[in-house]
Amino acid sequence: MLRKKYYWHIMALAMVLLLLAAGCGKSTAGDTTWDYEKSIQNPLKATTGSSEIKLGNIETDGVEVTIPGNAFAAPTEVSLVNPDQVPQYIGAQMTGFGAPIDLSAGEQPVRLLQPVTVKMKYDPATLGTDLESGALYMGYFNGTEWQYVKPQVNKEQHIMTFTTSHFSLFGQAKLTVDQRIEQFTSNAALADWAQDQTNSITDEAMERVIDHILKDKLKINDEAVKGQIINSIIKDDEWGGMLESIAGGDPAQFNQNLQVLVGKKIVENVSVSKLSSALGALTDDFGIATVQKASEAAGYLAEGRATDAARIIGEHIADQFMITSVGKIAVAAVDNQIQSWKNEEIEAAYQAYKNGASSKVPWWGYQVEKNNFDDVWSQMGGAARQLEIEAVAAQEKVRKEAGMPALTDQEKEKIRTMVQRDLKKQFEQRVKTDAEIDKKKAEFEMIMEMYKSSGFMEKGRWGWEKEYELEQRLGILLHFKDKLLKDTGRIFIKSGNSHNEEAISVEELKSIAMKWFSTTDPIKRQQEYEDYLQKEFGITFAPTVALLNGQWTSAALTIEEYDLGPAPAAEEKASEEKSELGCDLTDLDVYNMIKAGLEENKGKPKPLKIGLQLDDNGSGTMSFTDEDGEKNNLSATYKDGTLTASTSQEGASITMQARASEAGGTISLNGSFAINLPQKAWIKGTWSATK
Repeated sequence: MLRKKYYWHIMALAMVLLLLAAGCGKSTAGDTTWDYEKSIQNPLKATTGSSEIKLGNIETDGVEVTIPGNAFAAPTEVSLVNPDQVPQYIGAQMTGFGAPIDLSAGEQPVRLLQPVTVKMKYDPATLGTDLESGALYMGYFNGTEWQYVKPQVNKEQHIMTFTTSHFSLFGQAKLTVDQRIEQFTSNAALADWAQDQTNSITDEAMERVIDHILKDKLKINDEAVKGQIINSIIKDDEWGGMLESIAGGDPAQFNQNLQVLVGKKIVENVSVSKLSSALGALTDDFGIATVQKASEAAGYLAEGRATDAARIIGEHIADQFMITSVGKIAVAAVDNQIQSWKNEEIEAAYQAYKNGASSKVPWWGYQVEKNNFDDVWSQMGGAARQLEIEAVAAQEKVRKEAGMPALTDQEKEKIRTMVQRDLKKQFEQRVKTDAEIDKKKAEFEMIMEMYKSSGFMEKGRWGWEKEYELEQRLGILLHFKDKLLKDTGRIFIKSGNSHNEEAISVEELKSIAMKWFSTTDPIKRQQEYEDYLQKEFGITFAPTVALLNGQWTSAALTIEEYDLGPAPAAEEKASEEKSELGCDLTDLDVYNMIKAGLEENKGKPKPLKIGLQLDDNGSGTMSFTDEDGEKNNLSATYKDGTLTASTSQEGASITMQARASEAGGTISLNGSFAINLPQKAWIKGTWSATK
């Protein structure tokens, strides 16, 4: 018995020696060992300077680190190596794979002045057949525990890429479902909080519209009057509702309401004589139509019809191009602010600001006193630069889409200054409201636990498409929760079985979600949803025909599935079977172009402009204009809450159906569409609109 015991000891020792001889690494502490083979046996070293340098080769070493010029204040020797061993990780959170890397610049932790880009290759064959790219994270060891950074994943080349503003021990991690839910929930709670912190952005948008109408058009340069108008808007209850629309990413609704509200406040705060004189002084430089509307508004003022005058000033005196771009830019800024909170570097900077940091870890070299933002900002280095880069890029993108000129250097610098100022405000505000974020996170955790235990997150159930990854399913489930709260006029989800005036119970959410996701037909699904809410909450949804007529402020169409049939042979000649709605699918180049476009846009909402003109019996026309400006007219009917519209031309047809509903002052259309093309090809999807 004794000899057998020693035999196994010797065998175990031999196995360890074999592993070490083969160049394998092992961790020494924790609950799960990270086993790996080293590809970089000896440290790769270089000295930084004003030019970009690279460490490692993605093909031979499995890793490539790009360090931009001036990432350090002075020339510094940097090192990249696969360490001999790494700390163990928590197996309930992740599975470590591949060889971790140790990036260092001497013994002391450093913060970089410019963000460094790290690429690491992975072998999908070692990660299981159920691999989702959303499960792939980069783990970094903060001196106490492994934490996670979301990388970009190139599924074709099997490369994970991320940026970092500190050197550390990094490794590739496949997160468990529970940990992915935890990551998603934490980000969702922060994003929900960040959406409420939009005052500075929306205030600036409001001020731009006021300046445009008051100063640029009416030539009234009285700062005192401008201040009165701003204060009057902020105190107006309507302003609160507008903030909700822009936080929800609806620039069209925000723009429309803002220009009307500004017109109303101008009439209220500018004397009749001054305003009439300014309207009369408008010249043909602004267009004959604008001058005519100005004269009309002045006439209303003389008759004491202030409301009519305000409407014209808001809707017709303002440059619609400028008004539209204001909302788009504001929404982009709000979204950029929300996304920044999902950046692990920002979270670390906030924790250093909130708690202070005097140790080497876990704050990666932060040496700051509690609540000293200026020191935190200066030590953020590359993380701060990255925020500035992203903010400028977001503004450039939306300005280009709106047809506006590129940012000047002065405007870019203003954005950079705003990034620092806004982050300071957010840090200060978050310290005061961390308890609210914790409360929101607890609510989300309760919701996610219900969804998980009810099987809503499982692939193949509840109508999920196979390609929908976990994070997509979680996003859809949270969106449904938001829809339910909005439709019922409630604020949050609570525990228990019954609702009250402020909240829906989690068990009610479960019951309604089961009805919603178990029905694949969007029309039937919406009908059952409305019936349930009418029975349980006494809410009537179907609006009248008159309320549907006119232009809809926000609409989108999403391609869900398609079938173009088999690809034609390259030598086949193009068919003459074409239509205005479809293209010639017997031409291989056209076929490939359409298929590539469909695949690229699949699952992505594409904006539309919707217009309805129906008679009292519900018959008439529906028009929609896509983002390229192409307009289509469809014959439409509306009956018992269902809208149906269709048209056909030369072998192709479009049919659109939707349920109409009214809740909380908003009218909505939610339904499906089907496009039938020549050669028996088809495209299907969903669409929605609000008014």
